Amino acid sequence: MTNPANMTNAATTPDAAITPDGAGKPNGGTIVTFYSYKGGTGRTTALANVAWIMAAAGLKVLVIDWDLESPGLHKFFHPFLDQNILTSTPGVIDMLDEYSWATTNKHADDERDWHRDYAKVLRHAVTLEWEFPGEGTLDFISAGRQNRNYSSLTRALDFDHFYGRLGGGQFFDALREDMRRHYDYVLIDSRTGYSDIADICTLHFPDVLVDCFTLSYQSIDGAADIAHNIDKRDHVRPIRILPVPMRIDFGENAKVEAGRAYARARFDRFPRGMTRQEANGYWLSIEIPYRPYYAFEETLATFGDAPGSPNSMLAAFERLTKVITEGRVGEYRPAEEELRLATLDRFTRRGPTEVSGVLISYVSADRPWVDWMALVLGRAGFRVDTRSVDAATGDVPGDEPGEHTIVLLSPDSVSSPNALRAWESLVSRTAAPQRRLTAVRVQDAALRTVVTDQLPLDLTGLGERDGAEALVRALGRPGYTFDHPAEHSRVGPRFPGSARTAPEIWNADRRNAVFTGRGRLLEVLRDQLLGTTQRVVMPQALHGLGGVGKTQVALEYAHRFKADYDLVWWISAQSADSIRVALANLAEQPQLRLRVGENIADAAGAALEALRRGEPTSRWLLIFDNAENPEELKPYLPGGDGHVLITSRDPAWTELANPVAVDVFTEEEAAEHLVRRVQDISEESARKIGTALGYLPLAIEQAAAWLASTFMPASEYLEALENETASTLERSAESFPQSVAMTWSVTFRQLREASPAAARLLELLAFFSSEPISLDLVYSDVTAGILAAYDETVRDTLVIGKHVREISRFALAKVDQGNKSIRVHPLVQAVIRHGLDPDLTDTTCHDVHKILLGARPSHGDTDDPGNWPNLEEILPHVKPSRAASCDDEDVRQMLTDLVRYQWKRGVFDSAMAAGQELVAEWSGKLGEDHWQWLFLRSQIANVLRSQGNFQEAYDLDQDVLDRQRNSPTLGPTHPHTLITAGNLAADMRAMGDYRGALALDLQTYEQAGTPWGDDHPRTLMIAHNLAIDYRLTGDWESAYRYDTETLRMRRAQLGDDHPYTLFSEANVARDLREAGRYDESVVQLRDVYRRYVDVLGDQILDTLRTGKSLAVSLRRAGLREEALALAEDTYARYQRHFPESPDTLPADLEVAACMGELGDVVGARDRTRAVLARHRAQMGDEHPYTVMIENNLGCYLRYTGDLDTAVALTAKTSSLLVRLLGPGHPLVLLAAVNHANCLGGAGRLEDAEARERDALAGLVRVYGEEHPDTCFGRGNLSVTLEAMGRVSESRELRERAVAGLLRLGEQRPHPLIAAVRDGLRVDRDFELHPV
Repeated sequence: MTNPANMTNAATTPDAAITPDGAGKPNGGTIVTFYSYKGGTGRTTALANVAWIMAAAGLKVLVIDWDLESPGLHKFFHPFLDQNILTSTPGVIDMLDEYSWATTNKHADDERDWHRDYAKVLRHAVTLEWEFPGEGTLDFISAGRQNRNYSSLTRALDFDHFYGRLGGGQFFDALREDMRRHYDYVLIDSRTGYSDIADICTLHFPDVLVDCFTLSYQSIDGAADIAHNIDKRDHVRPIRILPVPMRIDFGENAKVEAGRAYARARFDRFPRGMTRQEANGYWLSIEIPYRPYYAFEETLATFGDAPGSPNSMLAAFERLTKVITEGRVGEYRPAEEELRLATLDRFTRRGPTEVSGVLISYVSADRPWVDWMALVLGRAGFRVDTRSVDAATGDVPGDEPGEHTIVLLSPDSVSSPNALRAWESLVSRTAAPQRRLTAVRVQDAALRTVVTDQLPLDLTGLGERDGAEALVRALGRPGYTFDHPAEHSRVGPRFPGSARTAPEIWNADRRNAVFTGRGRLLEVLRDQLLGTTQRVVMPQALHGLGGVGKTQVALEYAHRFKADYDLVWWISAQSADSIRVALANLAEQPQLRLRVGENIADAAGAALEALRRGEPTSRWLLIFDNAENPEELKPYLPGGDGHVLITSRDPAWTELANPVAVDVFTEEEAAEHLVRRVQDISEESARKIGTALGYLPLAIEQAAAWLASTFMPASEYLEALENETASTLERSAESFPQSVAMTWSVTFRQLREASPAAARLLELLAFFSSEPISLDLVYSDVTAGILAAYDETVRDTLVIGKHVREISRFALAKVDQGNKSIRVHPLVQAVIRHGLDPDLTDTTCHDVHKILLGARPSHGDTDDPGNWPNLEEILPHVKPSRAASCDDEDVRQMLTDLVRYQWKRGVFDSAMAAGQELVAEWSGKLGEDHWQWLFLRSQIANVLRSQGNFQEAYDLDQDVLDRQRNSPTLGPTHPHTLITAGNLAADMRAMGDYRGALALDLQTYEQAGTPWGDDHPRTLMIAHNLAIDYRLTGDWESAYRYDTETLRMRRAQLGDDHPYTLFSEANVARDLREAGRYDESVVQLRDVYRRYVDVLGDQILDTLRTGKSLAVSLRRAGLREEALALAEDTYARYQRHFPESPDTLPADLEVAACMGELGDVVGARDRTRAVLARHRAQMGDEHPYTVMIENNLGCYLRYTGDLDTAVALTAKTSSLLVRLLGPGHPLVLLAAVNHANCLGGAGRLEDAEARERDALAGLVRVYGEEHPDTCFGRGNLSVTLEAMGRVSESRELRERAVAGLLRLGEQRPHPLIAAVRDGLRVDRDFELHPV
């Protein structure tokens, strides 16, 4: 590391600084603020026209309405904006509000860039529907959603608080970067007068300020004062101020001339940088005339004026655009005359008689059609009201029909008594001549003459364009031409006729063909998710009693509105494990284009990040089914523009979601469901059964299934229910509703008599998870053996299917052949478990354990990723089957393997919870020396180490190893003992005892041949660890030898792209870097990093470690800008996915090293201080890594001029490293070099020379004469000698140093060569290796 202050070739300017996402690029866009001190100047008109002229020139343009008090910019673009999308899209005030809320969440001290996620403009921008030439686009960001919350948000916004307490400056800086990154020009419409908002727009954002004023004294003075005030302030960048006279009425020439003269005098210095002649030309050409034509409607002059007239408004705006763009855009490229006139007509305000109201009457099942029709009709100029006839309170709503009334015909509506009654009322009330009623058929349905004697408009079979135009024509607009609305990031209505199939990314169950009622509930849910009733679209939490039908409501919503989504993903949310697994499965969908590995937590995080960012789609729906509690679910809510549904028994969701209560059926819904499901049942009997069962949907469905399958008379079933009431009252208690127990008792008694094997299978399923159960577990040989005692034909596993069908037929379980799973409702499971005596419960649980044991992988071990799908299939059913209490050794081994499996998959919290549960269960059963107890504790130690709890892991591993070595069952060479020894060595490395770890690994390696042999994967893992030990103890040659041999054997056994092979290859590249072969290391690491990303994805620890290592090699090779970009990206991913990982701090330190070498030594110093504080707090003052970080800090202190502190700190680190690592360790020698640099800088030349000569001799012994570290050490000595006046000796050493470094510059100029040649002192920063 060289002092950048002395190196011109390493200097950077603020504009060229590397910033996240490529911000700060020299060719970034230009931000232009349009400001006026007073209103009524025509400022917004000018901005809108200039923006259009720019876009017509092929530029990417963004306009922002920052006039929060009186927004109106959108009115100039209304023919090109979809009002539904515009009103549902968040704007400026929403961005500020979202950021403000985000500041209330806790962010780690080193998570500095979190605010950038809230400063993304694209998700708030609406693109105007117009085809501009070339790459031209015009995007619009509104002031905010214009709803009942808007005014309260603007009143509550305190910019002093926003800047001072909430760090608003960093937010606006990030917003400015993001705008410049995505657009050629950004035009901001600012608030008038003196205000905080005006200051943001005129000071913080712009490169150019268009200062608009009329020729009144007040307007000129106010605008001029603002210009002078801005001009005299200190700015990070210059702001080009353009005064622009507006609304010049040439009918009053004398007054105009006087006003011009006064304005010129007040703006005497503006625009800056012009000669007098240029200024005269500017003032003569820049005026915007007043034209009364534009005073009545917000019409763009690009369409209102014919091109070519020099005195027109359009010509004035062309001249203004040319000045703003400094000649880049001149004349406007007009549209063809026919198109211009047609578009101008769209600006024309129509009289009130041309706007008519439309009422759409429908049943809730047809809501997708209603949403689409409202969108189409709204765009055509109609005022649309909607009314669901089955969702209203009362018999028939009393709203007056509109001028047009539309009745939707579908199979659901024509079979609905409520709909027929409502339509009869509508027919009677639309008899007036000015009112019309139109029936529209949206699906195949029988025609009802009660609606109208005319044939309905039939949309079935029509595409979106034809359907939309037919609909508008039917309402009296024959000339309407449908323009397809632009897709937008937020979920909104789509044409339902194209929704015959599910979205491409979909895993929800099949639709419930007998779903009944719930119209009002689904209407409320839809309104909430479309954002029509609230400002922010929050997750919706469906809560209610078990069996009330929450899951079925969520499933119906997904199917009913599937046209609006590109991704629908169902997540069983009973536990954090099941949530992560479901999200990891989502990450594997090819359409998401995510590169993920075997780590479940990484894959789940990648899926959530993709959803949050809206990549590849923002039209997504997540359904978290059966969530236990809000806090457990909170980390898995992605945010973003998609929708989230939650089902839960817990009502306490207010802080995370909008709670939506789900009640039992109404009496009518219960009766309707029974009538639909049971042939020939009377409505009276159906109502009686519904009443007897308390209208609970689960009980109603089970009763219906039983009656439909057995043909039992309803009266007999009612009698059976009455007989069961007394016996079930006691059993139901608090565990489940009495109605479930009653229906279950009737059904199960009959099932046991008809099919004992089916009844036994149901008992077994009661002790599996209520999540979907793999049919592979059900159709297994073990299951067949258990059921054979009840049906001897079940010895053939195919016969099991008969009993599965019996259970499904009576609605006791649900089979999903698509996902090859069966699921039993939790309430049914609870009733079954409650009804078994203790002995039968124990027997049933152990039978389930046998089934799970039979599903274990038949080959390989837990660490083999090929076996992980089997283990994942078993994992959810361990806890419900009470496996932890089982005394079978095979079951205990399976449970320990599952702890290790979760650790390997990276779900550390779940692994620890599972391990601690087993400890609590086994502590009283197994002795402290039992081999299974010891193996379990060694797995817990693995988790502790991965969580950064090194001392706890060490203490636990040491105790386990001592007991294993002394055990008569195990002994020193047992595989479990050797595995624990390797774990203990890892603990020692993490705690800084590198020599102790080396000694232990050498012993373990010698013993490994007995159980495994030399080429076993476990033996190779110990050899791999030995290479790490040698590297940390300073023996890079031995590390290289072990790494290359391990790599050779892993390639032969596992192939080139196996994760273990890649791990070895990355370490060989690290060894090459230690040997000074930087370019070779870069080449190899580039290849390994690419393959890691391809094979495992870019969000797992091994990939990130390799990325960080590549950044170090790039920096050592002189590719500093690329190194910084990669280091920042890698650290950001660490922060996002592994904020608590021990590897996160080394990644942060590498960013600091890159910053320092690129010239930002102050930033590097401060960042290193923060890293040091965190590492010291975790590992103490004398951990080797703490001292190494202090070494780096000492170097930056020297660069920033704090020599006394630098001398003291480097002296301390040099001394400590001798004690911790040994006197001959390379880092000890390099620390001495750094200390000597500080001594030399402080003028203590004799001390510096002595240190440098000793260090140089040591570097020659360790690395040889030509290693880069040896060469720059020789160069540093030459600097000291030159300062002492020993010029000839200094010159000779410097020439030798430069000659030795020349090989670094064979492919490109290397800054290290220049530094040594120029006589600069070079420091050596220390990187922190993975342990």
